[in-house]
Amino acid sequence: MAIEVPAVVPPLQPRPVTTRPESADFDRRWASWQAKGTAHDRAVRRKIAVAAPILIIVAVVIIYTLLGR
Repeated sequence: MAIEVPAVVPPLQPRPVTTRPESADFDRRWASWQAKGTAHDRAVRRKIAVAAPILIIVAVVIIYTLLGR
C-alpha cells in the first residue's frame, strides 16, 4: 500500500475581495441596535404606565390604614 505524494504543490488561490465597505455593515448593525433600544423603551414605558397607578393606590391604602385611624 503505497501513498503517492504529488511532486508539485498547486499555488494557493487568492480570496475574492469583498466590495461591501465595512461602514455599511456597521451602519446596518447600529440602526438595528437603535431600533432594539427604542422598542425596549416603549415596552418599559408601557409597563410603568400600568404599574405606577397600581403602586400609588396601594401606597395610599397603606398610608390611610396606618395613619387614618
